Amino acid sequence: MHSTQDENTLEQDASFDQPLKRVAYEAGMLLGLEATRDEQQYHRRRLSRHQYWLHGAGTLCGMSVRADPATAPDNDPMPVRLLVSEGVGIDGFGRDILVNEPYCIDFGQWLKAQSEAQLLNGYEETDGANYLHLDVTIRHHDCAIARQPVLARKLNLSTDAVQPSRLKDSVLLELQASMPDAEDRFHPWSVHDALDGPAPTLNTDEQSMIDDAAGNPGLQRQLALQAKLLHALDNTGVSADTASDRLEEDARILLAHIRIELDNLSTLLNATENTAVLNPNLIQINNLVRPFILTASQLAFLARTE
Repeated sequence: MHSTQDENTLEQDASFDQPLKRVAYEAGMLLGLEATRDEQQYHRRRLSRHQYWLHGAGTLCGMSVRADPATAPDNDPMPVRLLVSEGVGIDGFGRDILVNEPYCIDFGQWLKAQSEAQLLNGYEETDGANYLHLDVTIRHHDCAIARQPVLARKLNLSTDAVQPSRLKDSVLLELQASMPDAEDRFHPWSVHDALDGPAPTLNTDEQSMIDDAAGNPGLQRQLALQAKLLHALDNTGVSADTASDRLEEDARILLAHIRIELDNLSTLLNATENTAVLNPNLIQINNLVRPFILTASQLAFLARTE
């Protein structure tokens, strides 16, 4: 269940085309609640837009996903947890993700909360074996804390007129049944279109620059990419135009894809009455399917020649 504050933050941070405004302080000026909020939003959203456009979304370091236990000595089902290690990243709206301690998802408890229709979104039947595909995702989450008494402004609030006095930066870790995405697309901005379409139409001079760089493949690829970036927002504009029911989906970033070998889905659903539902030996976790953020120091290291 998500808080109203978190929903409000999602709507604000998804509006990339809104000009930011900050308070113009003057001596003797009367400032109220809206001025304080504008000041906070200016600095917070300015940073998130910088991170969204210049760095992108993904993992900077850490946040590896693993099963606990990793193996079953007797090849039998047992209670299984998914553990996410400490790490740092940026979510789909350019907001900081800081995991300062290990997080855990109890697979048995999660499975009990799922319907068969939800699990079918990631269920695959093949001739050799059946698989359940799951995605582990994470995003920034506003956590309301430190409630304090306030003046009642609405009807029937006088008996419990309290509001959070702080919004703590937190994370929302989720597990969802989902088929893997096999497409290899260049997606520099997570909630804008990927750059996987045809090459843009260039004028004669622009196309000549690319053609003349044929003797330097690196430069030619760079120019071709820059041509795509030049026209990347032609059809969508700066605003992502994210629908309200897609805000949470667009804010998430992928951490890992999980593939679980099954006899059939019914067997797994019936096993939820017990805590021992999975054989860890049949769980495969791929952490490298996630998007990563490359820093200048990482690029400098990769560019070194022996």
